[in-house]
Amino acid sequence: MSPHVPQVCRRSTVAGARSLTTGVVLLAVFSLAVAAETFAQSKYSKTFRPRQNVNLEVVNHTGSIEVEGWERNEIKVSATMEQPVARFTPVETDDALVINVHRDNPQRYDLGHVNFRIQVPHNATVNVQTMQGNISIRHVQGAMVRAYITLEGDIDLTGIRAGSVIAENTRGNILFDAELMRGGVYNLKSSQGELNIRITAGSGFTLTATAPTTRRINLGGFAAMGSFDFRDPRKVTGKVGDGGATLHTTNMRGTISVTPR
Repeated sequence: MSPHVPQVCRRSTVAGARSLTTGVVLLAVFSLAVAAETFAQSKYSKTFRPRQNVNLEVVNHTGSIEVEGWERNEIKVSATMEQPVARFTPVETDDALVINVHRDNPQRYDLGHVNFRIQVPHNATVNVQTMQGNISIRHVQGAMVRAYITLEGDIDLTGIRAGSVIAENTRGNILFDAELMRGGVYNLKSSQGELNIRITAGSGFTLTATAPTTRRINLGGFAAMGSFDFRDPRKVTGKVGDGGATLHTTNMRGTISVTPR
């Protein structure tokens, strides 16, 4: 014989179950809404149309910066932000676009990585830096290209044709693949890593390459094309062709390789 369950208890149990189910559903919906909002805040995309020659300046906190030249006369900035999300407001003038994550987040040190992907006209001047993260600049032919990493990260400068190039990091590799301009000045410096320089074979340049610790300086095919002083393996100087461009490269505890493209 089944025990008798009072009707009021049955109703109470059913009501409790319904209340619990409703609470779980509401919590799930709230969580999804928060997640969707967070996801929306973690991405940025905007196109700018400068009126004159383009100067791009980016000062990041941490995270990668990728810049690529394209045929359009506009700048497209895309970014993904990791938690805690950093704020930034691009400042646009007639001939410049400035993005400064440090400036826009004063006295904040817990920022998540901001990873930029920026497309610029081929003739843009590019000046970018980050504290930690990789920098890639490709197919840019403006007056100047500068890539600076305070702590650690690789620098990749490919398809560059600029009159002035500065690339510097503390720990990481540097790749410089370029056509040197007559009268151009190129300064590449690292403290630890591989410094690989690939130059158009017909370029004329004056070289100063310094590797004081490792003494590992390789000039590849250029060794037979130019006139160099190899007496001190820590520092190689000389020139190729008319020596029209100036190339200074230093790697304190790494290797230097200068080869024809």
